[in-house]
Amino acid sequence: MLREEIVNTLNRIGIEEFKKQIFNGFYIGQKEQDAILTSLLSCHHILILGPPGSGKTDIAKRISGILDDITVIEGCPLNCNLEDRSCPWCIDKKVRGIELTGSILRGTERTKKVQGNSRLVCEDLIGDLDPEIAMKEGIYSPRAFIPGKLLRANRGFLLIDFIDRVPEIVFNTILCALQGDIVTIRGFDYGITLDTLIISTGNEKVLKSLPLDIIDCFDVVRLGYINDLQPQKQIVLSSLEQSHKEKDMDDIITQKAIDIINRTREHMEVKRGISTRGMIKYAELLTSLPQLKINEKGKMLQDGSVISLPHRLKLSPEADTPGKRERIISEIVDEVIGAKKAEEELAVLSKEDVLILVEEMVSEDAFRIPLKYGAFDLLLKRIHDLPESRLSHLYMKTLKNIQELYPERHRMDNVTEELLQEYEEDRKKDEGLKRLLEEEALVEMLTLLEKKDILKQDSMGWGLSQQGITFLLERLTPRLAEDSYFSGYGRHSTGKKSVLGEGKNVGSRHFRAGDRYRDISFKDTMREAIRNRKETITREEMMVLIKDIRTRMNIVLLIDLSGTMRQIKKLWYAKQSAIALTLATSRYKDNVGVISFSNLADVVIDLSGNPHRVTEKVLDLELHDNAFTNIGFGISKACSLLAYHPKGEAKQHIILISDGDATAPHPSPQKHALKHAAAARRKGITISAVCLAQQSSDPELMRRIARVGKGRIYYVGTEDLPSTLVEEAVAVHGVR
Repeated sequence: MLREEIVNTLNRIGIEEFKKQIFNGFYIGQKEQDAILTSLLSCHHILILGPPGSGKTDIAKRISGILDDITVIEGCPLNCNLEDRSCPWCIDKKVRGIELTGSILRGTERTKKVQGNSRLVCEDLIGDLDPEIAMKEGIYSPRAFIPGKLLRANRGFLLIDFIDRVPEIVFNTILCALQGDIVTIRGFDYGITLDTLIISTGNEKVLKSLPLDIIDCFDVVRLGYINDLQPQKQIVLSSLEQSHKEKDMDDIITQKAIDIINRTREHMEVKRGISTRGMIKYAELLTSLPQLKINEKGKMLQDGSVISLPHRLKLSPEADTPGKRERIISEIVDEVIGAKKAEEELAVLSKEDVLILVEEMVSEDAFRIPLKYGAFDLLLKRIHDLPESRLSHLYMKTLKNIQELYPERHRMDNVTEELLQEYEEDRKKDEGLKRLLEEEALVEMLTLLEKKDILKQDSMGWGLSQQGITFLLERLTPRLAEDSYFSGYGRHSTGKKSVLGEGKNVGSRHFRAGDRYRDISFKDTMREAIRNRKETITREEMMVLIKDIRTRMNIVLLIDLSGTMRQIKKLWYAKQSAIALTLATSRYKDNVGVISFSNLADVVIDLSGNPHRVTEKVLDLELHDNAFTNIGFGISKACSLLAYHPKGEAKQHIILISDGDATAPHPSPQKHALKHAAAARRKGITISAVCLAQQSSDPELMRRIARVGKGRIYYVGTEDLPSTLVEEAVAVHGVR
């Protein structure tokens, strides 16, 4: 057994030599080393997670290198040993009187690798029929069956790279091997028990996208980027040594290059910095520049960074504008080589600080309103009243640093005669000085936020800048299961509707009248003909591919701005929901428009797929004082907005966010709302209702609107609004 072989190898060569075989020349933490060794000795399947370029595939290959040469039956695809000759191929040879002889299988050949991709099929792992032999000897002949990589990995390792890209239909095949069950081969009356250890790699999203049955069979080891200078230098020099370039690398250049890499990982606008692989590639490129007569260190770093680094950055989708990556790299390199002097800052903001801060400044009316209207005194008072807020923490940090860095500014001997005359008592003098210091700290804090391009100032006050909106979008980005697959039959006979549909092949079925000839699958057709023992292909054997398709959406979000929405921050969660919905739909080229209503209704923004535009408009929404709730007029306004846009192939949908407490127009606001909902449905527009089931709500009216509009009804608390709207964006594609 494979486990016994691994344990025997460890006992024979010792733990240090065992570690050396796997980890020599590869820097990895002691905790990760212990996790890998423990899993190996237990013969557990291993799932190695980490960002791109962190060495997942490299360490997986190293693990598979511990296997020794073994004796197997010559020509046996399952690597049977001489004592156990029970596989179909060995039995077939014995039946035909062929002598079974032994041969040596090299340890390096005992690992089979599978690259995860959308076109991977079960036959790649289990195997498939050879059409020519199958036609001659029949599909039940072992010689007509070509074993796949899973079977050939028997008594060895199966390396699945990028397991997150493996189609869901293939997982059942993998699951049999993971659980040690019998793998059945169609055409044979018995199955095969495999002795295989699976080592797979993927990113962190794997844990969200893979079925629990699959994940439950693995031990998980996480790798990350190394940020310590000395280990990083060892990695770079070791890699250069293998390419015989280590002598060409200047030590100062090496340190500055590593500094540049580390700064990309800490940059506020970068979601994922340069990988360890990217660091090595950058160093290799720098060693080649002297051959082009580029010897000045600063110019080498600049020229090399332009070629090697920008495309390796990962920014959030909202921030990834043309030229942004190049600008970030240029600023970092200039700071490292001293071409741009780093400004002294009164407070240091981490990426997490900024993301929380921008949300707080637009969600808390205590800060949003004074900022919007430039109410300096009121903003200062609110900061004092809310000491636990993130903005208050930033203000106190700025105030403390001003006092420490510039103590001479606020000494008593700086008080002028005019100030002494203004304050008649010592207490008033102290209060005056304290006030000046507080105002200066507030100015410095707002200036800092402007320098960081988080706030912008207009003629009235402050609001989020374009980059500030980008940070807010990143903060509010819904955590969709990007690799989840939602399906159901679509309008076309060879289409399978999917929210994430991109036209990929997701299966096959028999040909039907009306199918397109270009969708016919030659491979599946041949397999069907062989299975049916047909020498000529007829219509009954023709197979067509099933592709995933999706319908484009035009969605209008209808937001209640009546007075009852003031309760329990309902409006902020409605705004957050609008932003989350736009982010979720813009990824698939859908359009979202926003309409607000109370007494009447206004178009906040026309149908758009631009999250920045929608966010900028939605953040300016204000509740209407002494306003009624006219749901019917809001629905009518939404229908008018959709009528301006050609429907074409797009579905039209309205999502109503309200507490449902309709109060206008008299005499029957409820009937008025239902009348307009019915009119919208007659125009082919569907309506879903999200009822904020808290104070002053009418869930029954919202339920009836959704039923008339052939949509769905959600009863939620305010905190659940964003995830509910994302769920609705997914579900709406099934509305007919």
